[in-house]
Amino acid sequence: MNQNGLENLGLFGRNRGCPPPVTLGFDARFLLHGEVHPHSRLVHVFLRQNRQTPYPFRIVLFTDREPDPVQGRQAYAAPNVRFVVLGSAGGRFARLWWLLVRLPQALRCEVVDVFYSSFYFLPSRVQGVRLINTIHDCAVFYIDPALNRGLLASPAYLRVLKQAMQWTNRRADTTVTVSRFSRDMLHRHLGRPLATIRVCYHGLEDDTPDTGQFTARDEPYFLFVGTNLPKKNIRQCLAGFAGLPPEIRARWRLRLKTACHPEDRSQMAELGIGDRVDFMDQRLDDLQMAAFFRGARLLLLLSYDEGFGLPIIEAFAAGVPVLVSNRAACNELVSLEECKADPDDTAEITRKWQALAVDGTLRRRCLGEQARLLPQFSSRAAADNFSRALTASLMTGPTTVGA
Repeated sequence: MNQNGLENLGLFGRNRGCPPPVTLGFDARFLLHGEVHPHSRLVHVFLRQNRQTPYPFRIVLFTDREPDPVQGRQAYAAPNVRFVVLGSAGGRFARLWWLLVRLPQALRCEVVDVFYSSFYFLPSRVQGVRLINTIHDCAVFYIDPALNRGLLASPAYLRVLKQAMQWTNRRADTTVTVSRFSRDMLHRHLGRPLATIRVCYHGLEDDTPDTGQFTARDEPYFLFVGTNLPKKNIRQCLAGFAGLPPEIRARWRLRLKTACHPEDRSQMAELGIGDRVDFMDQRLDDLQMAAFFRGARLLLLLSYDEGFGLPIIEAFAAGVPVLVSNRAACNELVSLEECKADPDDTAEITRKWQALAVDGTLRRRCLGEQARLLPQFSSRAAADNFSRALTASLMTGPTTVGA
C-alpha cells in the first residue's frame, strides 16, 4: 500500500485535521518474554523495523504478564508502541478466558481497528475490529500421520484440530501465511477462500554482525538445520551422505543441528558413517547460528513438506549453496533445478550433492541466483509486506460475518 492509500485510511496527517491513525493490536504473549516463538517471527521483524523507522500506526501489544525489560519492552520500544498487560493466562481455562473475554474487552477499550494473532486462534469478534490470524501450514491434514510425532501423528487429534481451525477461521477477515504453496493448501484443505489469504514471506534479521565462530570440530561440513520429525527426511540426508565418494566424505563431515533419535543411530551404524556424522541439539545464539551457516559447504533440506523453509534463506544470506526437496515451499523458494531433488530418490540426492560440493562453476551459478532472490527476504521487505497485509482488509471491508 503506498502513502496515498495510507492517507485514505487516515494513517497520515495526524496534525492536519484527519482521523487518528489506524490502531493495530497484536497478541504478544509469545513475543515479549524471552526467545521469540517461530510463529511470531513476522511480528518480531515488523516491530524491529518499526523501532528503527516507525510505521504510521498506533500499535498495541497485548500480553498476559509483564514483558521482559530487554527482550520485550526495550526490543520493540517506539513512540507509537504501547504495552498492555491483561493478567495471567497460565492454565488452559485461564488461557481461554484471556483470549475470549479479557482480550475482546481490551480491544474495545483501546479502540483497535485490526487485531493480529501469530497463530490460528482468535478472540471473540468485536464490532469494528478486523481479525487476522496466521496459519503457517496445514501439512498435518494431508501428509501421512507417520511423518509426524506425538499428538500430530494421531488421526483422532487431527480431526479435532481441523474442526477447531475451521471454527476459528470463520471469525478471520484475513489469514496470513508464509508461502504461495501454503496459501494453496489452506484453500484446498481448510476451505479458506483465496481472496482472504495473504502471503507474507519471512524476513531475515539485517542487523546480525558478520562475526562470531562456532565449530564442534575443525573439519569442514555439510549442514542440516531443523527439527527431527520424520517429515524432515533426515534418513535421506544420511543415505545421501553415505552414497558420496569416500574422498568427499573424508573431506567434509555431515552436521545436523537437531536431536538424534534411536533410528538415526541404527541407520548410521548400518551405513558405516557414524564417525563422520554429528548430531547437535544444544541451543546456539544468533551470532553462533550465523557463523554455523557461514561455515557450511552446503545446506540440506530434503523435507517432504515445508510451509516456508527458513534455513534456506538463512543459507542464501550466508553465501552457502542449498540442496532442497522439490516439494512444497522448498520448490517455491529455490529456482535452480540443480539445487532440488526428489526427497525419495537417494541416487538423485547423492548425484546433486556431489556436484554442489565440488563443481566450482555450478556453485558460483547457484550463489549468483541465490543473491538475486535474497532481497525479497530482507527484514524491510517482509515488514512492509506484512504491514500491507494487516491494513488490506480496511480497504475492502469485512469478509466474514460474526461467529
